[in-house]
Amino acid sequence: MIQYIENLAPELIQLRRTLHQYPELGFQEFQTAKLIEERLERLGVEDIRRVAGTGVTGIVRGSCEGKTLLLRADIDALPLTETTGADYASRNAGTAHACGHDVHTAILLGVADTLLRYRAQFRGNVKLVFQPAEEALGGALPMIEQGVMEAPAPDAAAAYHVWDLPVGTVGIRAGGVTASPDHFRITLTGKGGHGAAPETCVNPIEIGARVATRLNNLKLDTPSVVSICSFLGGTGENIIPETCLLKGTARALDGDTRRRLYEVITATAEEVAASLGGTAVVDYRFLYPPCINDSGMVERFVSAANAVIGQENVIYQKKPDMTGDDFAYFAERVPSCYVKLGGAKTPLHAPNFDVDEACIKTGVAVMCRFALDFLA
Repeated sequence: MIQYIENLAPELIQLRRTLHQYPELGFQEFQTAKLIEERLERLGVEDIRRVAGTGVTGIVRGSCEGKTLLLRADIDALPLTETTGADYASRNAGTAHACGHDVHTAILLGVADTLLRYRAQFRGNVKLVFQPAEEALGGALPMIEQGVMEAPAPDAAAAYHVWDLPVGTVGIRAGGVTASPDHFRITLTGKGGHGAAPETCVNPIEIGARVATRLNNLKLDTPSVVSICSFLGGTGENIIPETCLLKGTARALDGDTRRRLYEVITATAEEVAASLGGTAVVDYRFLYPPCINDSGMVERFVSAANAVIGQENVIYQKKPDMTGDDFAYFAERVPSCYVKLGGAKTPLHAPNFDVDEACIKTGVAVMCRFALDFLA
């Protein structure tokens, strides 16, 4: 099997580069979905379906009846301008695969190809899930609501996320692995006027600055993060505007902290605005929950990784990350394993993000071994 994957790797790298050149945002992955469908059809994958608009699913069946393992790859890109200068850089202005979802997609297509070749070695099914809109919108729940966890119902699930770890390694932990990545917008309203007469105005920029400072320095007694990431307001150097808008994210690892963050953010914005004569309206969006890895699934994955890349290349993550991933919805429903795959050359979401493409071969080899072991 390893030799087969070795021979397949150049084709998967080219596939990844094609995906990288034509990134698409969440629920707009029309060209990406078409490419995936065409590839699955050529491979002979069964029961290929569209789910949640641009999501694609298919089934690789083994030698006889057995369990079902769901494997997910997210397929959407980010609203970001790429600066890598690579020959395969994004050709879609303002959109880039700066989070590695092109790598995830290429890996899962490689897993499908390999498992079809070795289907005599496992029982049951591998359900392939190419999920749209992981970035912010969340495509996992719509896919679940439209039946992706049925016919056949998966017994377990797994997914990769490429990470800035050494290529040839994986990072893993049991329990919590990612946070709840909630978003919020705070609209601050004051009284506009001339910049030369601030005493006649209520300046929403001042309110926004104080709110941003308070929230960026917010510390609870449980792990959490609040970041103001956008500050929009004003049209000129001498005009105090009527309104301004703050956008941010709040992250937690448990439900109680998640609720406290909502309460504190709302109360802080309203209190600061009122103290300066303005008002605050908070639009708070609870997105997906924290992702929890099943300990048994982690043990199975570590065993497979040890066999393929050696135990020295399995990195145990000491604590959860404050990143988020809506794979959490799958992990709420079946025992699951969310794994970091080494190979990113920069941190995620950077405009110069790129990967060492050798990670694709590693990802396919370890995931195939894991699937074969799980479905033995």
